[in-house]
Amino acid sequence: MHRFLITGLVAAALIPAAGASAQSCLGLQPLTTHPTNVTVTGQFTDGAKSLDGRFGFGSSIAFGGIAAQVVSYDNIDGTSKGIYVDGGLSYLAGASRNVSICPVGTLGYTFNPDGGTTANSHTTVGQAGLAIGANFGSAPSMRLIPFGSLQLRYSRYDSDYQGTSLSDSDTIGLIGGGLGIVLTDAVSLRPSVTVPLKSGYKTTWGIGISFALGGR
Repeated sequence: MHRFLITGLVAAALIPAAGASAQSCLGLQPLTTHPTNVTVTGQFTDGAKSLDGRFGFGSSIAFGGIAAQVVSYDNIDGTSKGIYVDGGLSYLAGASRNVSICPVGTLGYTFNPDGGTTANSHTTVGQAGLAIGANFGSAPSMRLIPFGSLQLRYSRYDSDYQGTSLSDSDTIGLIGGGLGIVLTDAVSLRPSVTVPLKSGYKTTWGIGISFALGGR
């Protein structure tokens, strides 16, 4: 059952916030001049790796995003495929108003690989917590955005195997963080790490690239 719960753990690190100010909460540049962004992220943990694509949008106070994800496992044939939605609010702080504090939440649904059986299974994920980030530098390029988050994730696994229904659930705390590196006005990199606060789970490392789109 543990291998299916990895899906939710990977997803927790993949989903970033969006918005004119809110993106600083999770290491992405504020979309002051670009109202939307596309982020592609690779994640790596012991026994699994994933690729995620996300379209983000929002304003200076409310934000959201839609993401699709594919996860492969070292010892299981097939891949899991998921879709996620996220959102939250942004509050500015600090003397220069360069710090963003954001309550954030994510909902997701993943179709799991069958592992060589005829089982049909899926995992439902709900996650909520608090994220914070700071934007250093006023130039359009070569700025740094350190960020961190503390979130609680609930996942429920359901399967139907030869007419027998099975289910399992799990709740876990996650600490995440990293550094947003703004290369140009429209391109940034986002190395990250997510550490589970429960034994039996592995740290997840990730690297993402984000492209700001459109104009205000």
